Amino acid sequence: MVYKLEEEEEADSVRCSVGMATAAAVYNLEGVNEKQLTIRIPLEIDKPSHARIGLNDFDNWPLALKDTAQLSVPDRNIQYLYDAAVRTLILLSAGDIVPGPYTYRRFWFRDACFMLNALMAVGLLDRCRHILANFPKRQKRSGFFHSQDGEWDSNGQVLWIFDRYESLSGQVLDPTVRGAIYRAVKWIRNKRLPKNNTPHAGLLPPGFSAEHLGPNDYYYWDNFWSLAGLKAAGKMVTRGGSESKLAEIEELAKDFKKSIFDSIEKIPEGSSRGGIPASPYRRMDAGAIGSMVVDYPLQLTPPGEQRVIETLSFLIENCFHSGAFFQDMIHSGINVYLTLALAQSLLRIGDRRYRLLLDAVAELATSAGQWPEAIHPLTGGGCMGDGQHGWAAAEWVMMIRNLFVREEGHRLILCSGILPEWLQTPSPVSFGPTPTPFGKISIKIIRIGRELEVSLNADHKHIPTEGEISPPGYQSLQVNDWQGIYHLTSLKDLPNTDEKAHS
Repeated sequence: MVYKLEEEEEADSVRCSVGMATAAAVYNLEGVNEKQLTIRIPLEIDKPSHARIGLNDFDNWPLALKDTAQLSVPDRNIQYLYDAAVRTLILLSAGDIVPGPYTYRRFWFRDACFMLNALMAVGLLDRCRHILANFPKRQKRSGFFHSQDGEWDSNGQVLWIFDRYESLSGQVLDPTVRGAIYRAVKWIRNKRLPKNNTPHAGLLPPGFSAEHLGPNDYYYWDNFWSLAGLKAAGKMVTRGGSESKLAEIEELAKDFKKSIFDSIEKIPEGSSRGGIPASPYRRMDAGAIGSMVVDYPLQLTPPGEQRVIETLSFLIENCFHSGAFFQDMIHSGINVYLTLALAQSLLRIGDRRYRLLLDAVAELATSAGQWPEAIHPLTGGGCMGDGQHGWAAAEWVMMIRNLFVREEGHRLILCSGILPEWLQTPSPVSFGPTPTPFGKISIKIIRIGRELEVSLNADHKHIPTEGEISPPGYQSLQVNDWQGIYHLTSLKDLPNTDEKAHS
């Protein structure tokens, strides 16, 4: 729709019901040889009340970035992409958190939770708390956190991110937020299908799910998220002193887990090929990418679980283009955030192919350090969603963070993804501070001769029971003191050591 102002009319704003309003100032200069035009645009705007915590201080980037985890690596491209991704997340989380600045400038719980996870990982916990405080306003009376009809993953995601905030911040969420927890649990309980002899017994009903998985089906993606949400709810009610609800939630989670894995076991071998298809009624195809959520980020299975490995292998062997995951349904194109999720699964089992996926994603970035939601395999340009996609930026941030610091249950694993060439220069490599469930930690690494010097600076609430420093190519060192300097020997200098056995 085009609206033309008449000669005497004035307008200082334009509105569109779907948020895509644009404006142009066009002047008819026909017959005029020379004309002087002065345009004045005020740069000061009235800031909302939440600006006091820095949500809109984009004119002051040092202030907006003050509390974020800093990366320092000699690879200028990876450094640039990390810095750009952090700024993208800040820009897209002013007020409501949205996955894009244009056609995607609306709220989805799914994208919000992935983006919030990355914002927490870089230390912007106050910003996240402010955003999470608005989540209960979007919860239906039924307990459903509603983004779109037919998407059943959001309740699990919201419970998971609530727990993630409490775990990383060491703070309990406000009572108004925590009041939404049990309502969300009840929605999951009530939404499950009856127990019978069908492959989908006890699962959530068919839905559109994460959109990129295919037509409506009984997606394991939705069910894995709901299971993770129940486990998160159990931790939160314990943490908040509401143990009267704990037994009920734990029993529900136990029963739900059994339904999910019983369903997986019923899939014919010819369809599953040893992996986990997108649903009990699908063969292995690109939609199986959704089932990988059981490994990353949810860690519902231990590292190296056989069905997860088979699913991962199938996707890499059959669903890749130009070294990255290619989605051939609905969100068709090369997908950055799903490629990085697979890289995280490779990192979790110590498979160094994560590096190939990292490099492929870096090559796909635009000159402005951005990724669209889907990338055309021939042109390399965007073919789905916005060109500045928040979920893609979030997964890049999480990938870089987990190269330095990742959590494995009750353990911290440090430096397990450090790229070898970063250690070939005299300059230190560093990252942090980044929140963990045990407190904030910063890491600095420098090569001295044939040794690595790893400096840890931690502000821990409590010490994890186990942890290790394990940079590729160097000895793995068990750690129980997270403050100090450690020296690691190259595997080549250790007697009777086959470096490949440590890969």
